[in-house]
Amino acid sequence: MPPIHIASTSRALYRVFIAPTLTIPLRPQPSILIFSTPTLLPITTTRPKSYKKPAVRHALSDHFTYDSAITSPRINMVDASGVFRNNISLSTAQSSFNRTTHHLVQLTEGKVDEYGHPDLEDLPTCKVISKMDLRAQHQKKLDLERRQSKGLGVGPSTKNLELNWAIAGGDLKHRLGKMKEFLTEGRKVEILFGAKRRGRVANKEECEALMASVRSAVEECKGASQVKEPEGVVGGVLTMFFQGRRLEGAGERKEEARKGRRKSEQEREGEEKEKEAAVA
Repeated sequence: MPPIHIASTSRALYRVFIAPTLTIPLRPQPSILIFSTPTLLPITTTRPKSYKKPAVRHALSDHFTYDSAITSPRINMVDASGVFRNNISLSTAQSSFNRTTHHLVQLTEGKVDEYGHPDLEDLPTCKVISKMDLRAQHQKKLDLERRQSKGLGVGPSTKNLELNWAIAGGDLKHRLGKMKEFLTEGRKVEILFGAKRRGRVANKEECEALMASVRSAVEECKGASQVKEPEGVVGGVLTMFFQGRRLEGAGERKEEARKGRRKSEQEREGEEKEKEAAVA
C-alpha cells in the first residue's frame, strides 16, 4: 500500500499550479425583460404618387363613319374600281363588296327634309376602301394629332371640292375662288368631278373645257401644280390632285380671295334673280 502523503501532495500541487489556470465558468445571468411603452400617435401610410397618361381612344369609328354607322337608307356609292353608282339602297351597297377586306366609308353627308327623310337630290356619298388603306389614313391622322399636341408642325390639311360637269358659270367661279384660296395656303386640293342626278348631261367638249378652266386657275397660284394624273373617267367620276405652296403675304391674299368669293356670290344671286324675272 503506497503512503498516504503522496496522494495528498499531488492534490496540493494540483490546487496550487493547475487549478488557477483553468477557466472558471460564468454564472448564468438572469434575463431582463424590457417592456416597450405603446405609442399613442396614429399610424399613417404614405402611397407613392403615380403619373399615368390619360387613356386615349384610337378607334377608327372616332375618325370615320363607315359600315353600320351609316344611317341613310339610300346613298351614292363609288366602288373599289372607281365606278359611280347613283341612288342605291344601303343594303345593296353593303352586299356588293367583300366586307372581310373592305369598308364602306361615308365621304360626305347628305341632306334630309323637315321630317328626317333623305333628300334624293343630295344623298350621302360613300366609297369602298380597303381596310389596309383606311388604317393607313387613320394612322396618318393620329400622327398629325400627336405632332400637333407636341407643338410641332402638322402641315396643311387636304381640302376636297366637288364640281358638277354641267356646273353654271357663277357657281364655277365661286368654287375656283375657294380652290385658289386653299392652294395659296399651301394645302393639297382634291377636286371630284361628277354628274348631278336629274341634271343636264355635259358633253365631252364641256367636260374638257371645265378641266382646262381648273388647270388655268391653278396656274394663277404661284408654286401650285398638279401632283398626279387624274383618276377616273371624263364625264363620269374623276378626281384631280393639286398641291399648293404657301407664300409670303398669304394672309392678305386670303382676305382678297374672300372678298372675291363674296362678290361672286352676289353676282350669282343677281344672275338667279334675272333668270327668275325672265321666267316670270
